[in-house]
Parts: sequence; structure tokens; C-alpha cells
Amino acid sequence: MFSISSHQKAAVRIVVVTVVVACCLLAVGGNAFVVVPMVKGGSSISTSTSMTTATQLLASSSAAAEGSASSSSSSTSATVEDNKSSDNNNDNWYSSWAIQDSGITINEKLSLRNTNDEERGKGGMHADQKIKALEVIATIPRSLIISSVDAPVRAIEAASTANVLSWVTDITAATLVALHPSIDDNDDDNDSTTTTKKSRIDFIQSWIHGGWATQGDDLGPPESNFGPKHVTGSLMSTGSDNDHNIYAKFRMPCHPVIHRASLGLIVLTGCTEEQARSQLSLRGSTYRSLRDALEPLILNTNPTRFEKGSKRERRCWDVADILSKVLSRVTTIQLNVDKTEKACYAIVPIHERLEHSLNENTKLITSGNDILLIATRDIDVGEAITRDYTKSPKLINNNNTNDEEVADDIDIDDGSALRLLLQFGLPPNAWPEEELTVDK
Repeated sequence: MFSISSHQKAAVRIVVVTVVVACCLLAVGGNAFVVVPMVKGGSSISTSTSMTTATQLLASSSAAAEGSASSSSSSTSATVEDNKSSDNNNDNWYSSWAIQDSGITINEKLSLRNTNDEERGKGGMHADQKIKALEVIATIPRSLIISSVDAPVRAIEAASTANVLSWVTDITAATLVALHPSIDDNDDDNDSTTTTKKSRIDFIQSWIHGGWATQGDDLGPPESNFGPKHVTGSLMSTGSDNDHNIYAKFRMPCHPVIHRASLGLIVLTGCTEEQARSQLSLRGSTYRSLRDALEPLILNTNPTRFEKGSKRERRCWDVADILSKVLSRVTTIQLNVDKTEKACYAIVPIHERLEHSLNENTKLITSGNDILLIATRDIDVGEAITRDYTKSPKLINNNNTNDEEVADDIDIDDGSALRLLLQFGLPPNAWPEEELTVDK
């Protein structure tokens, strides 16, 4: 017989608990993200799914997101979504809204269709006839775009009270005010202004897709542990800036839902664990820096995006939802405000849903009271109309957060698969192939 001391017993307990927690995390982490070997040129590729597998995983979640978004929207939004989803081969709602209701002028050589599941809301526009360089593809009224410089006073005042002053706060505030207008937002209340407000509301309500995990379906089946059923509103609104310290006692690097999501991003994009966790934490800390300031901009007494939670919680989650969708659409454009050449942050209809390409074939130009979408080169028949999302504004650490997971030295390339998926929700065929790591 032999005996062990109390200190030895305690050490054994710690080891057992650590092993159990680790096994649980591995188990739940594998519910939705499956690593499949990929062969390219005779060599196996590690730390990445195959392109087909990643596409299938993202497409299945995208299809589920389409259904969940339409079922949980408000009555006005439901009408928009029903019309938008009525025909997969003809984008009836978008073309009708763009041509008839919004005042947008679209070149007859441009063809619109619904995006399919694999495109995740980006694409569906191509040339029906050859488009020459410098030809105008679409003319969008300046009054229809969403920009921080055109925001009403209510949006500016709310943004000024946020913990961190940034372009993200400004454009998100402008979007929320456009979605929830007040009679005090504009002095003019004529028919033209009312029609523009309605068109902007319909436009924003039609947004389904955003960055990765805007819809919980990206995190796997509903029954997955530390997946969709354990998020607080959405992935972006889950956790706190102090999670690193809270979960350190459990031998965990962060909130378990964030940790599981980071494992999924590793599988999907081939990034490192530190990069995935840092970028997820950066999104969360950005949301929390503006949440309390922008939540009052939601004027609905009963927010409809989420079914559970208090009214305030649901308004906060609506802020996170809009923030993710704004980040996936925003661009910079020179609006010639006060005769300056400074670029402004804006969301421009038509342009916000273009397919991604490093060899983009369009550019936005301001012309008086209109925004012109111009062809930068000849576009052949059947070729997609594209923009380069790597040039879009990027989230950066503002050094004003208490989140220890957001580190200055953990950055990602503008065109990395992690950024293209996480911020814009772009599918695998838009990611750079060179990021796949060949196991020699």
C-alpha cells in the first residue's frame, strides 16, 4: 500500500479537469468544421480544407441563413425578402427596386440575377453585351447612398458619445438612422424625400448576408455545443473585453464560443489560431465600443431581428447585426464635400453586392448629385461586374480597448482568406490560392 499527499491529489484533479475540458472543446469544435485532406500537384495540403469542402460548408450555412432571415424579419422586411427571393434566375426585387422605386439608372447591357448559395450575397451581375471602358454601368442618386458625411445630426451626436471615435462608428450610426428615420432627421418632408427614405429602408432591410457568422448557421447545426445555441445574440455580440482573464482559470484562451469559432476559421482559411482569435476579438471589441452609444438609434419598440432577450438586448444585437453587414459593404469614395479631395466612407447600392476580383473592372465616381459606376476597362459578354474588396476599409486595433486578445502584432493581410471571409463573407473561390500551405 502507498499513500499520496493532499497536494498530489489536487494536482491529479487539475490534470483530470484539464484533460476533460480539452476533450470537450475538441469534440464540440469538430461538430461543424471537418478537415478534409486536399491534394494539389501530388502533394497533400495541410491546415486547410479543400476548396470544394469549404464551399459546401459555407453554401449550406448561407442557404439556411436565407431562410432564417426571411422568417425573423419584420412585416415590411418580410415583403421585401419574399419579393427578392421569388425567382432564383431573375432578381425581380432588386431590379424592380433599382430601376422603378429607387431612381437608379442601369445600363441595358447589365444583367441582374439572384445570387446563389455559393456566392453568399456577392455577385449576380454580369455583362449581357460588351461594355466599353469608361462606359457608365449604373447611375445612383447621391441621396440614396449611405455615408457618414451625409448623416443627420441624430447620427452624428450618437456617434460622438461612443467609447471610440472611428469611421466604423460613423457609418454604422448613419445606417441605423437611415433604417430608423425620425421626422426630425431632415427639414424637408416632401414626396421626394419620403420616397428616398422608403427606398433606403427597403435597401437596408434587404441585406441578408454580412461577414462570417452574421447568421448563426455559419457556426454549424443548431444543436452544436458552443455553437449557434450558445451565442449571445450573434457571434459578434458574444463575450466581453475581459474574457481572457475570465476563462484563464479554466485553461481556456477566451470565451468558448469564440474559441470554437476560431478553430473553424483555422479549418476554413488556413490561418493561425492567434490570427483567428485576434480578429474575432477585434470585431467584438469594436462592437462593444459603439453598442451603448448607437443602441438608442433603433426606434422600434419591439426589435424583430431576434426573438429572445429584453428589448434593450435585442436592440444591442440589432446593432451588431447591422455593424457586420455594414463592414461587408462599405467602401471609400470622394464625395467632394467642402471641395476637398478627402475620401469618405459610404455604402453604394449596386456596388455593395458586386463580385470580388483583384482585377476589378469598375470604379465609383461622383458627378454632381449622382454616383456613377464606371467600367475601368472593356468588359466582355458574360463577364462578371466586379470590385476589389481588398481596397475596402479595414478594421484595425485602435489601442483603446481592454481586450488582451486584440494585439498590435497580430495582423492579417488585406487580401487574406481570413479577412475576405470574416469581414465580407466572400466564398472560397474569391480567396487567394497561395495561402494554401503545401505539406512537403
